[in-house]
Amino acid sequence: MAAGNAAVVERFEDSWTRRDLAGVLACADAAIVFDWSESRGPFVGRYEGHEGLTQFWMEMLDAWEHFSPRMTEVIECGPEQLITLDVVRARGRGSGIDMEARGAMLWTVKGGKIARAKMFQTKDEALAACSAEPKS
Repeated sequence: MAAGNAAVVERFEDSWTRRDLAGVLACADAAIVFDWSESRGPFVGRYEGHEGLTQFWMEMLDAWEHFSPRMTEVIECGPEQLITLDVVRARGRGSGIDMEARGAMLWTVKGGKIARAKMFQTKDEALAACSAEPKS
């Protein structure tokens, strides 16, 4: 895995925390697949392209006054893939309730852009998915 792959994911998450949609989209391929279909939370779905990612962004802003993902571990998973273990801290927009959640993301980075990101509840689920995906 190129060190640059982790750096682009880190820039993506940092841009998300700073509420910099232009920065988020700059890290994402125009045809990105942002897959939260495995989520147990309120946001479940598969978002495609910059339009889909922007839709997800708007849904998150509507729900969360503050939403900050942060990588706690990076696991190599092939030349174009990595898994990040993340902690997300958020504050509900209407409730003001603070929340902390942990999860794992399987990222595919091609040509310096995020082509695919899939959220999992656990590291083991992400590792299993990485092993099952064909390598390019």
